[in-house]
Amino acid sequence: MEQAYPPTSGNLAMQPEYAEERPAPRPAPSQLRALPTLPEAPDHVHELGLPDRFIEDLALKTLYRITVPSPVGVANAMRVSPGVAREALDELRRQRLVETTSASGRLETEWQYRLTELGMHEAENAFERSKYVGPVPVPIQDYFRVLELDTEVGAPDPVRLARALQQLVLARDVVAKVCLALTSGRPAMLWGAPGNGKTTILELTSEAIQGVTLMPVAVYVSGHIIRLYDDLVHQPVEGDDTADASSTSDRRWLRIRRPFVFVGGELRHEDLDLSYDPALGYHQAPPHVKAHGGLLAIDDFGRQQVSPHALLNRWIAALERGEDTMALVTGERITFPFRSTIVFSTNLEPKTMLEEAHLRRLPYKIRIPEPTPEQMAEIFRRFADAMGVDASPQNIEMAVELVRRASNGNFRSCHPRDVLQLIIEESRFVKRPAVLEPGATRRACEVYFAVDPGPINR
Repeated sequence: MEQAYPPTSGNLAMQPEYAEERPAPRPAPSQLRALPTLPEAPDHVHELGLPDRFIEDLALKTLYRITVPSPVGVANAMRVSPGVAREALDELRRQRLVETTSASGRLETEWQYRLTELGMHEAENAFERSKYVGPVPVPIQDYFRVLELDTEVGAPDPVRLARALQQLVLARDVVAKVCLALTSGRPAMLWGAPGNGKTTILELTSEAIQGVTLMPVAVYVSGHIIRLYDDLVHQPVEGDDTADASSTSDRRWLRIRRPFVFVGGELRHEDLDLSYDPALGYHQAPPHVKAHGGLLAIDDFGRQQVSPHALLNRWIAALERGEDTMALVTGERITFPFRSTIVFSTNLEPKTMLEEAHLRRLPYKIRIPEPTPEQMAEIFRRFADAMGVDASPQNIEMAVELVRRASNGNFRSCHPRDVLQLIIEESRFVKRPAVLEPGATRRACEVYFAVDPGPINR
């Protein structure tokens, strides 16, 4: 959906005493901590650690799909070295499943391959077993060995988080509590009335996460593929050239920024486990596995289809153990290491929805309070500047009073932004400049709150 607000409107306005402070920009790769070393690329097919039949199936499906069926083209599609690709292709030629075309060049690197009639039949059988085509998966034991070396929990950097939160109109003691909770690496919960910036805090927290971790695109276990990498969640480090076939590093692995995985009310009970798609023939990792080494944020906690008790029993207990057990479609169970920072955000009071045992396992429970009249005035001022609305101090004071009446004194940090947006839309309709004046503010409050805010006191 197109956002009608200016880019700065997602963050609540800054306190006056923070006006000179600016959040640090997201670090360039050179500013990040030392990058983890990628594993060395295997030189031979048997060094991939996978069954020969699986490699043959994947090579056949790759040849069926790619537009440049050369050894380098196959190597790039499967993210292996050209030597490994040639070795796999030679085995397929020996079985008369592929052949070189008449358009092939004189050099072996220029040879073009195509599937024979028997190869087409075998490729179709391979697709029936699994639709997966892409980088060769990493054996799950290799993935676990790398995970054991990554001992960080993905908590945000304290200095960067403190600077980021200074954008919000929050009391200093609240900012201090939030920084302490979110940088501890332990489970935390932000709670309070809707519209006061809890989701914005989570977004700002994601920008304060530093560091890089390793992740394979997919892993192989007991004849099954589990896809870990999600391009909607994970950000590869800029400058890592996974397209370079001459690389000596194992291109099945990616260096990614420590992930920030955000889930909301759409979370279902089945999303807590490995999900198998029969149409694709492979598993997808659940959110907490994708968040390994980073931060997992659960927004609107208590509104999901899965109960709060089930979520906490699953994730908090798993965090305490440092591992989580999940089942493949065949019923075989796999235990994954589990090291992430988990943050819950809820509009509900923790004591009303959680048992004492759960409350004890959530050591940080931070209430995000409603803004004061003075803070509301500052938020109005900052949003008026950002949205291009003319707003005098007197009219801001009147706007705060009208919102107080219309909301029955229940201020929310989102009210100034939403009221100003209505004023902007009215000004466009009547073709006049947007001005925060009492008449326009009263009309905006009347339609927004669905109540009469009362007369304008001059």
